[in-house]
Amino acid sequence: MSKRRWIDTHVHVSAVGKDGQRRARLLEDLLEVLDTCDADLRFVLSPNGAELSRMIREPEGVRAGNEFIHDLCRRAPGRLYGACQVNPRFLDESLRAIETCFGEWGFVLLGEMLQYMMGFEMNTDAVEKLVRRAVAFNAPIQVHISTSNSRQHPSAFGLEQLADLFGLVERVPEAKYVLAHAVGTPAANPPVIDLYLDVVEKRYGRFPDNFWVEIRDFSSPGVRSALGRVPATRLLAGTDWVTRVGPPFLPYGVLFGTVEENPYPPCVASMVGFLKQAGASDDTIERIAFRNAAELLRLPSRQP
Repeated sequence: MSKRRWIDTHVHVSAVGKDGQRRARLLEDLLEVLDTCDADLRFVLSPNGAELSRMIREPEGVRAGNEFIHDLCRRAPGRLYGACQVNPRFLDESLRAIETCFGEWGFVLLGEMLQYMMGFEMNTDAVEKLVRRAVAFNAPIQVHISTSNSRQHPSAFGLEQLADLFGLVERVPEAKYVLAHAVGTPAANPPVIDLYLDVVEKRYGRFPDNFWVEIRDFSSPGVRSALGRVPATRLLAGTDWVTRVGPPFLPYGVLFGTVEENPYPPCVASMVGFLKQAGASDDTIERIAFRNAAELLRLPSRQP
C-alpha cells in the first residue's frame, strides 16, 4: 500500500549546527527524515540559523540564503521546494532574489516574512513592493503570526501582527496570504486561533478567500476550532519543523521546541489521528495533508 501524501509548507533548515560546525551531509540527513517518515513527505524550505542571521545583518545574505535553499531543492526535486526569504530593509537585494527564485529556480512561496525578527512592518511601501513582485509570479505570501499570542517576546504579539497584516492586505488584496503556524499550543479556554479568527471575521465579515492557515501542533485544541471555522480548502500542514537538533535530526511530527520525549509518537499517523479526533473527514484530512498545498503552490498533481 502506498504511503499517504503529506507536504509541510513550513520548514527551516541550516547547514551550520549549534556548535558552529558545518553539516557536510545536510541533504542526506534531511532526506533521512523524509525516508523514515510513515508518509510520503515533502518539505517547503527556508533558511534558519547562520544563514538566516546573515540575511538579517547584511544585504549579501539575502542572495546567499536563497542560494543555499536552491542548492538543496535542485538536488532533491519533487521532495524539497524553496520558499524565498527576503528582508525589506535590503529592498534591492530582496527584489532581485524574488526575480531569481521565482523566475529561474522554481520556488513556490515568498516567506516566511519575519517582521518581528528583521525589524520591519508588513504595512509599508517596501513590503508592498516585494509582495506585488511575488504576486506577478503567482507566489503566495507566508507571514509570521504568533502561535501563542503571549506577551513575553516580540515574536508572540499575534494580534498586533494580524492588525499589521490587514494593512498590507488593503494595499495588495490580490495576494494570497498564509498565516504561518497560527494553530497550536495547548491553550483551550479559548484556543489562540479563536482569538485570531474573531478578529479576522470582525474585519472581513467572514473568512477571506485569500487567507490560508497553517496548523503547527496537531495535538492542539485549536485544531477543532480551525476545522469548525476555517474552510477545509484553506488549511495547511505547517509545523515549523527545524534542524536545530542533530543530526540525526528529530523525527517529523515532534512538537515545536521539543527536545525531550514527545508526548505522542512523532509521526504522520499521530497527526492524522488528532485530526480525526477533532472531527475532520477523510476528504478534509487529505486536503490538509497534501491537496490544499499542492493547489496553492501549483505543484504537480502526481509526484515522482
